[in-house]
Amino acid sequence: MPSYNFFPKLWCYFSHTIQKRLSFVTEQVAEHTNGTIGALLNATFGNAPEFLISTAAMRNGFYRVVQLTLLGSILTNLLFVFGLSCLIGGLKWQVQELRITSGNASIGMLIMATA
Repeated sequence: MPSYNFFPKLWCYFSHTIQKRLSFVTEQVAEHTNGTIGALLNATFGNAPEFLISTAAMRNGFYRVVQLTLLGSILTNLLFVFGLSCLIGGLKWQVQELRITSGNASIGMLIMATA
């Protein structure tokens, strides 16, 4: 059974450092390119610290930590981001249109996360 004493403190520090550096680099690249490439890089490298931490956690036997981290990411993206988007969109427009493809993907991920 792995020891839980050092792991959270150590990885919280490294996670914060990696996230700050990746955020800075993607912002600098986005300033010199167009908005589409900047958004794509931000979405791609935004998950890099989570991937690195999950890989290290799995190597050290923290499987439950990885499971709960992924569950938290999925639920946060589905519930908070989608809800905030609907709220802000509702302040500007009376009627909003949703595409069936993105709705099916969101519902599929929500079912997967809660199953």
